[in-house]
Amino acid sequence: MKKINYLIILSAILLLVSSCGKGFSEGGYFANAKAMVSEARKGIEEISYDELIQKLENGELRFIIDVREPGKFAEGYINQPDENDEKEYPDVVTKNIPRGLLEFKIADITFWKNRKNMPSKDDEIIIYCKKGGRGALATETLMKLGYKNVQNLKGGYKKWLNPDESEEDDTPAESGGCG
Repeated sequence: MKKINYLIILSAILLLVSSCGKGFSEGGYFANAKAMVSEARKGIEEISYDELIQKLENGELRFIIDVREPGKFAEGYINQPDENDEKEYPDVVTKNIPRGLLEFKIADITFWKNRKNMPSKDDEIIIYCKKGGRGALATETLMKLGYKNVQNLKGGYKKWLNPDESEEDDTPAESGGCG
């Protein structure tokens, strides 16, 4: 009987240890930002540049959220009005909500000015950042808040500017530098 109990306990410990180790260091924490982004990507959907263009051209999309900092957004963003103040996709709302404020602003009616410009939990939302890493984390966050139809743009704004460029993360390197 003691042998069976010992085997059950040992099996439970091995199962627990083996299921918690992916991307984590000691103590259950992520080893670095890349591991955290990699883990987030497992639970989210991502959209390619070509798929995004198709949705925009077909009028299938209403909300795009840029999670970069306001200074970067001011330098340029997806669906930015031209010199005549006309957007290529006039029915698409592009909003800048830095990743650090996303949880607080996404459902704040005063931020959106009125409810019709604010996404519902069922609306399709495309998230992007510079290269895709922060966007993946932001997408995961919105899903945790109950938004059901959120996708991260693979390659981020860099991919939008240069569709032929490869898709890279904007997560910091292990040394702590910014991507």
